[in-house]
Amino acid sequence: MNESVKTLEFGKKYRVGNFIVFKFTKTLKKKEVEHLRNQMGIPEDIRKHLQRAQLPFIKIEAISGIWAMEYACGAMLYSLLDTLLPKAFEAEKNGVELEADSVADFAHLFAMMYTDTCVLGDSIYQADKANALNALMARQKAFAASIEAPEEKAKDDEILNEQKENAEHKAKIIDMAAAIKEGGQNA
Repeated sequence: MNESVKTLEFGKKYRVGNFIVFKFTKTLKKKEVEHLRNQMGIPEDIRKHLQRAQLPFIKIEAISGIWAMEYACGAMLYSLLDTLLPKAFEAEKNGVELEADSVADFAHLFAMMYTDTCVLGDSIYQADKANALNALMARQKAFAASIEAPEEKAKDDEILNEQKENAEHKAKIIDMAAAIKEGGQNA
């Protein structure tokens, strides 16, 4: 059974704790489009035939209106919100308790994002935040390495062994050349 993934509806406002979440489209400004096209390396002759584009965004906004964050389509948080938030609302509506990613979890996430963007903190706070981010990246890297495909790992191991053998072979040749040179000088 092919079940389609439910996503946030365009224009509909979802209340999540003290925040409003909604999906909308935004027309890019001429300079933004030009920058993207430069980044993508689109040739000038093709550019003149292209129109300005709209991109979908998801906005998280404090109910008071004093704070907001926007995520464009393609951002990791955009995808997370677009697919998991409707699932959380559906589960809450049906009285189903989710292990994670409930509406309350999203409210907490948004409160943490709000706090993180509004609290400057001192140098110790900033260092602790940087250390926490480095630890997160290390855990993610370790996890990615743990689920690496066996074929890729075998291929990587083969390449490493080949490089090691080449280094050993090179060292032997250098030793032999040194011995020959030394033997020629002693004769």
